[in-house]
Amino acid sequence: MPSAYWYYGLVVIALILLAASLLYRKDWKLLVLQLTITGIIHPFEIVVLILTDAYRYFPGILADLRLDNYLGSYISNSLIVPASAVAINAFSLSWGYIVPIAVIFTGIDWFFATLGIYQHFWWKSGYTGIGLIILYGISRKIWSELQEKRNCSIFRLTVIYLTYASIHNIIVFLVNQGGELFKFQVPLAGDPEKFHQGFFYLYLFITSVIIVLVIGLKLPLHYRLLGIAFLTFVYWIIGEYHIFVPQVDDISAWQLILVPIIVVPILMCLFRIAKIDYIFPR
Repeated sequence: MPSAYWYYGLVVIALILLAASLLYRKDWKLLVLQLTITGIIHPFEIVVLILTDAYRYFPGILADLRLDNYLGSYISNSLIVPASAVAINAFSLSWGYIVPIAVIFTGIDWFFATLGIYQHFWWKSGYTGIGLIILYGISRKIWSELQEKRNCSIFRLTVIYLTYASIHNIIVFLVNQGGELFKFQVPLAGDPEKFHQGFFYLYLFITSVIIVLVIGLKLPLHYRLLGIAFLTFVYWIIGEYHIFVPQVDDISAWQLILVPIIVVPILMCLFRIAKIDYIFPR
């Protein structure tokens, strides 16, 4: 069986889990939880997949092996793993079910490696199981807090950050396709691919923090404008010092500002339908 079918199967299972959870619970906070968990996993995946070469995915969907690897990562860490956490919380599953679910995913990790559609380097399948148990425990705490009408500011800002960063990251991946439109580069930075991915996360972190402070805190208008001015300064820095390297004509660092312009309204709509009043608090 072609490797793509196994990964397509994970996509289908993830969508079924998410749809079943939403239909059963009828609570759009579950979608916020999905994106929040994705945001938690992303920096870990940058370190383990990109910077330390722990493992590699071979979905066999894209011709470019580098992009194919990243796509496999997104299927795993933006779809199926967060969807399993969503289902656990939507159906209020106890640890008696959670641990076996982690064991099943550990088995899938081992099975995919055996099939040759996923390769371990220094990673072990057991690490997957341990990581999932920790992640599921964190997801239960987040879900419990999302049900509360009053939360501490740190929790609210963290949820906004993780949700925003996840949407921003997915949009850039779909549009840029790992570097088709632009790359982040500096001379003598070592491995260009690792630098691009590592610097992109730094850029994503800074951008997301600024956006979160602007929309998540009670601030006078001039402070919000100051935040936007600082974000503009970030775009100027990466363009002026040629960290942003266009791969096609007619694109510049300034066009990156389109991403938050798109993401913030999406985030506001999602939080509105989820009845989460974390944005522009009164």
